Amino acid sequence: MHKNGGRRINRRILLISVALTMVALIVGAAAIMSVSTAYTVPILMYHSIDYNDKSSKLSVSPENFAKQMEFLYKNRYNVVSLEKAVSYIKNKERPPRKTVAITFDDGFQNNYQYVYPLLKRYKMPATLFVIVNRIGDPGFVTWDEVKEMSDSGIVTIGSHTRTHFWLLGSDEHFLKNEVEESKKILEEKLGRKVNSFCYPMGAFDAKSKKAVEAAGYMCAVSTNPKNSAPDDIFAIKRVKISRSSNNLLTFWAETTKYYTWFKQHKETE
Repeated sequence: MHKNGGRRINRRILLISVALTMVALIVGAAAIMSVSTAYTVPILMYHSIDYNDKSSKLSVSPENFAKQMEFLYKNRYNVVSLEKAVSYIKNKERPPRKTVAITFDDGFQNNYQYVYPLLKRYKMPATLFVIVNRIGDPGFVTWDEVKEMSDSGIVTIGSHTRTHFWLLGSDEHFLKNEVEESKKILEEKLGRKVNSFCYPMGAFDAKSKKAVEAAGYMCAVSTNPKNSAPDDIFAIKRVKISRSSNNLLTFWAETTKYYTWFKQHKETE
């Protein structure tokens, strides 16, 4: 057998093995959750939808993103806004089956180009966290695009600070400028309340978290903070969707409540 043929077979075996392992873990988590009241709505975290998915872990190609949205639509997922997902947490309410929320970080222009049309087609709500001082820069959405998406009722705009600088250890003046002022600017430009916040690089401490609450936000999301209570609406964990999610089996696993539950409990061990 040729070496290349052998490598392809080995790669297929590895992929099948990984897939079977993932399914086994999900089934195990489902069995545990059948006697547990714990529940977390999977909140999907995207960044850039572009053709850098081969080199960047934070990129998803437009074609794969389209397949993922089609998958959610055809399989009748209950795609809710981030605010609705937060209300489930606050009210300790059990959501309907296959409930997910969708978020995007940074405010890349490709979100308007590739994401927004699909969200409108499938009538799926999503939250876009924008870096206020980057709006209008090359590669980022413009104010007109942000306003259009906000007015559509499909996309909710959240703050990702003014400059996307690291918040840990920052003084009160800096935090106010990044957290509170970004909120005010967005609300003035959009003519509506901005209720959600996203920590740059997913990092926060007690001081920055307190600043977000004091600024009047309803919730805040991170990447996947450890030692965070599942009902903490100012440290909401999310599921990173990246090039590893190109396989729809992997994407399916990531959109299940069992995957989210299993991952959270694994990290707290």
